[in-house]
Amino acid sequence: MPGHLARVGPLTASSPHLVEAARHSVTCSTYNFQRTSGLWAALRRATQRPGVAVRVYLDASASGRGAPTAAEVAAHLAPAVILRTVEFSGAVVRNHAKFVAVDHRFLLVSSANFSWSAEHGNVEFGVLLDDRNLTEAVERQLHDVEDTLYEVVR
Repeated sequence: MPGHLARVGPLTASSPHLVEAARHSVTCSTYNFQRTSGLWAALRRATQRPGVAVRVYLDASASGRGAPTAAEVAAHLAPAVILRTVEFSGAVVRNHAKFVAVDHRFLLVSSANFSWSAEHGNVEFGVLLDDRNLTEAVERQLHDVEDTLYEVVR
C-alpha cells in the first residue's frame, strides 16, 4: 500500500533496493512487468554489474496496454536470461508467481506485479525472508521446470 500507510513497511516499494544490493544473482518471477516499475531500472543496473547473474520468468501473454513484450524485456535486460511461459499439454500456462530472490539468500514473495501501481498505490501483501535454503529451493523449483513450462527469449 502507499508507504506512509504501511505499518510494517513499504515492502513492495523496497524491492528495487533489494535488487540494487545484489552481489551475485537476482532471480525474479512476475505475471506483469511494467516499465514504470522500480525493478525495470534496478534490474537493468544489476545486469550491468560484473558478476551479477539475472534471470526473469514472465507470463507470455501479459504484455500489452503499455506493458513490454518478453522480447522487449530481454532487450532491456540483456545479457540477463529471460524466460516466458509456453503451452503445456495443449493448455496455456500462466506465470503468476511473484517473487524476487537475491544472492540465493533473500526471498521477497509478494502479491504484487512489477509495476508502479503495485509498488506505490495498491494494497499488496508480501514477506521478505533471509533464508538461503528456502530461497535456493524456490529458485531450483522454477529452474527444474524450465524445459517444460518456459522458453528462453532471444
